Amino acid sequence: MLKSTHLPGVLPREVARTFAALRAGTDPCKLTREIAARHPESPRAAGRVLDLALACFWLAEGAPLCDVLTMLECRHRFELSSAACRAYAVEILRAAERHMQALGGPPNSTPKEHEYAVA
Repeated sequence: MLKSTHLPGVLPREVARTFAALRAGTDPCKLTREIAARHPESPRAAGRVLDLALACFWLAEGAPLCDVLTMLECRHRFELSSAACRAYAVEILRAAERHMQALGGPPNSTPKEHEYAVA
């Protein structure tokens, strides 16, 4: 069963807090533990929030979409099948794009993506 990215009430403020902490250079493992401690009723929420914040962070830094997708797949390659891993990564990436657009972030494509695109 795939993990859901839907975390009502928790998601927006936790992603924003986690994103800010990532920008400040905080270790992602430490962030996962902190999120899990704040939300003991939802033990898997910490990983999803961190995945979403990491995807937003990479997109904000100008990483190509395919690199963000690969990063998300690699983070879960030992706990999910390859098909489930890809589906989860795509789901998180789409949620990150929606989150960035809601905040007025960068559009779907980034400058680096155009730079490395094959004509």
